[in-house]
Amino acid sequence: MKIYLRDNNSDNLILFFCGWGMDENPFSILKSDYDILFVYDYVTPDFPEFDFSKYKSVKLLSFSYGVYAGAIADLPNNLKIDTRVAINGTLIPVDDKLGVPVRQFELTEKMDSDSVVKFRQRLFGGEQAHNHFEIFEKHLPKRTAKSCTDELLGMKKYTPQIPAKQRSFDKIYIGLFDRCVPTRNQMNFWKKDSNSNIIELNTGHFPFYNYEKLEELL
Repeated sequence: MKIYLRDNNSDNLILFFCGWGMDENPFSILKSDYDILFVYDYVTPDFPEFDFSKYKSVKLLSFSYGVYAGAIADLPNNLKIDTRVAINGTLIPVDDKLGVPVRQFELTEKMDSDSVVKFRQRLFGGEQAHNHFEIFEKHLPKRTAKSCTDELLGMKKYTPQIPAKQRSFDKIYIGLFDRCVPTRNQMNFWKKDSNSNIIELNTGHFPFYNYEKLEELL
C-alpha cells in the first residue's frame, strides 16, 4: 500500500482507502476541512507507517477494493475510528455473487493502454455519466497501465489468503448502475447483515463528483 496526505491543517482525519488503480488525483477537486490520508496501490497488503497521534478524530472512508483493503490493513491497535463508511465494495473482493465476478477480474489482468480507457468509462453511470467521465479524464490517476496490472497480480496472490476482519459500517453506499462491482452482488453481500444501513445512489461505480466535499459522504 502507498499513502498520500493532503494536509489541511486539521486535527481531524479522513482515512480514505481508494479503489484499484487510483491515487489522490481523481479526488483533487473535492474540498475538505479535514486532513485526508489517501491509501492506494495495493500490490502488497502492508500498511505504511503513519503517525495518527495528532488527530482528535479519525473517520474511515473506503471505496471499491478499498472496502476490503481497509478491513485487512494493519492499523494501530489503539486507533479509534469514529465513523466507518463503505462505498461500492464488499469484504469479499472477487466472487461471482458477492464481489467482482471472477471472469471480469481475469479480463482486467490483461489491461493495456486502450482497455484502461474502456474500464474508466465503466466507472460511471446514471444521468451524469458523460459529464463525470470528462471530469475524471482531467484528473486521472498518475498510474500506468502496468502499475495497475501489477497491483491486480499482487491482489490476486494475497486476497484468497487474507480474509477481511468483519467490520460494521455506519453507512454503506451502493450505486444502482455499478458495472465494476455489480449492484446485485453488493446487495447480496450487505443484505446478509440486517444491521447494514444501505443507501442507494443513482450513480455508477464512482459517485464522488456528485459532491463538493468529501465529508458529505460521512
